[in-house]
Amino acid sequence: MNKIKKILRLIQQSIKNNQGFTFVELLIVITILAILATLAVNTFKGVTPDAKKKAVMINFRTFETALEIYYMNYSQYPTNEEGLPKLVSAGLIKNTKDALIDPWGYPYNYRYPGNSSDKPEIWSNGADGKPGGEGENADITNWE
Repeated sequence: MNKIKKILRLIQQSIKNNQGFTFVELLIVITILAILATLAVNTFKGVTPDAKKKAVMINFRTFETALEIYYMNYSQYPTNEEGLPKLVSAGLIKNTKDALIDPWGYPYNYRYPGNSSDKPEIWSNGADGKPGGEGENADITNWE
């Protein structure tokens, strides 16, 4: 029991003697946190374009599946004039405000018959919304 009392007294004394953090210690901690935050931001910057491209590819698969179901039901694909909105009106794609919008805020493009195949072609013009481009601005297609 005496040992426990001694330990409790030592803890109590160390708590009384503790003056908190010095200003220099706080500055060091804040500096370390700022460096870590900068590293984290720079690391995650490169993830966004790849994630957007993957989202486009997933949307392509959704459109292609809906187009095949549409074809099975009507023995034809939507015309160029009808485009992807026809899949929404047929109830094959959920009617949401961004159902036919790519991750950069531009509408997906549709063409049937396609130039590269006899299937419908769907594409996104990338971040700039214009045909062509490189990097994040490059077109993403379902036929290549």
